[in-house]
Amino acid sequence: MKARKRWLAALVFTAGVLGVSQLEKNGTVTRPVTQYLSTGQDFVAMKKWVASKLEPESNGMIQVSGEAVPVDPFAAYESMQPYKSGVILSYAEPLPIAARGSGLVVFTGFTRQSGKTLTVQYDNGDEVTYGFVGSFAKLPYTAVERGDTLGMMEEGAMYLKVKRDGLVLDPTVLPAFFEEVAE
Repeated sequence: MKARKRWLAALVFTAGVLGVSQLEKNGTVTRPVTQYLSTGQDFVAMKKWVASKLEPESNGMIQVSGEAVPVDPFAAYESMQPYKSGVILSYAEPLPIAARGSGLVVFTGFTRQSGKTLTVQYDNGDEVTYGFVGSFAKLPYTAVERGDTLGMMEEGAMYLKVKRDGLVLDPTVLPAFFEEVAE
């Protein structure tokens, strides 16, 4: 029942945002409201605000048998080559792409530069773009938590670009970024 209320609240909120943007477009609303909803960071801020207003869900954990062995594909890359404003990481076998922390998927689609691409705006301010993704596991504007599977890297290589504070990190500092996030 709680899930229905949350979906209803999300639908009402989405309809409200779309309605206000339409009223702004028609000239009925003179204040530029949509400018406040133009970046991934704005969606992250809205997600946090809405989550603070809703009751927290029960733990929702189930017990399973067996050992879970987390795989950090960024610690197991074979080579790293600069490419455009990021790097190409190569791997010996396909691996899942896991979320590095809490955040919001702000883009899934195809780009000329990196093929199938997924971009996540993390709550810490980092924006990470994963390219040459084999398959997506999350849709745009989906909230993610640390360890959630974002997609599957099936090609043996992946494009990665990291923005911090609006600036693209230089490819030479990305190994330090991997160590920083792994801690």
